[in-house]
Amino acid sequence: MPVRVLLLSAEFGSGHQSAANAIADACRALSPECEAVVVQCQSPLLGLFSRAYLWQIKHVPAAYRRLYHLPVGWPLRQLVVLVLGRPVRRIVAAHKPDVIVGTHPFPAGAAVRLMSRARLRRIPVVMALTDFAPHGFWIWPGVARYCCASAEAAAELVRRGADGQCVTVTGVPVRAALADVDPALSVRRRTGHVLVMGGGLGLGPIAAAVGALLSLPYAHLRVTVICGRNRALQEQLTRRFGTDPRLAVLGFTDRVIDHMCAADLLVTKPGGITCAEALALGLPMLLLPPLPGHEEENARYLVETGAARVAVDAELAAAVDELLFAHPDRLEPMAKAARLAGQPAAARAIAEQVMKLASQPVAGA
Repeated sequence: MPVRVLLLSAEFGSGHQSAANAIADACRALSPECEAVVVQCQSPLLGLFSRAYLWQIKHVPAAYRRLYHLPVGWPLRQLVVLVLGRPVRRIVAAHKPDVIVGTHPFPAGAAVRLMSRARLRRIPVVMALTDFAPHGFWIWPGVARYCCASAEAAAELVRRGADGQCVTVTGVPVRAALADVDPALSVRRRTGHVLVMGGGLGLGPIAAAVGALLSLPYAHLRVTVICGRNRALQEQLTRRFGTDPRLAVLGFTDRVIDHMCAADLLVTKPGGITCAEALALGLPMLLLPPLPGHEEENARYLVETGAARVAVDAELAAAVDELLFAHPDRLEPMAKAARLAGQPAAARAIAEQVMKLASQPVAGA
């Protein structure tokens, strides 16, 4: 019998979907008979939550920061179940999985809650965390396995109430191709090439960052910007800076790894998946001001590893000047720190946990 794996994502940025696809690919690689299906959970209320989230982080970030740090009690959990209970139930009934993997805590949490109902078959649920620090919404009674970024994240999960026997350190799931990249490529060639990204949605002060970079007086500087699906940003950058031959502006691309391998330095907001990919490739980072909540915690972790610095506003041009031109010897320790912290085989490690759970007897079957 083939193993059926259901991966549940949600439309809060593109990282959750990317992580789910990476784990699905790794499951299929481990077992050619594995049927791994990725579903982005949707409901009118969840779409409203997503739009409200994007509006808050743009217009009232301080208010969102306060919401992010509120204790996650049962009323909030019940709201998640109310919003996603029926869609998740329909998805589970349609796919009849042996294991459920969540790359966003909302649909996965709803699945855990549904599995607690005595009349349902108890399908194990895996939480595959997509940031470097766990939020309380990832923790639900009955989770079969928590797959997290680091020993520090594992300890925080346990401190917040997760069963320590169910917590394992795998790394943040990144596309499996990263595990096959020649390690020699992570030794930077010092070409003066800066890659700028704002995640799949092209968020953050990207235009200001590009302006700061292009103010540097170096003819051999190269700046590549990946705008993702943000067409407005792509058009804005082309209109403002398109005459500068040092700049290349791209929209959505499936060659992000190639661009990371070609760069000396990544300028980005501290999104979990983008930064986990950079760590896996030994790519040093300058972090733009983080979005409130999870990105602030990501930035704190990345800076502590030594792989990244936070560069705010006018600091960005000075930091790039220092690392690429004035003191390039300071870049290699950051690259080494990134390689040490990176876990390019994280998706495979999570897939191994999933397959192990699939081979165990299911309660209530």
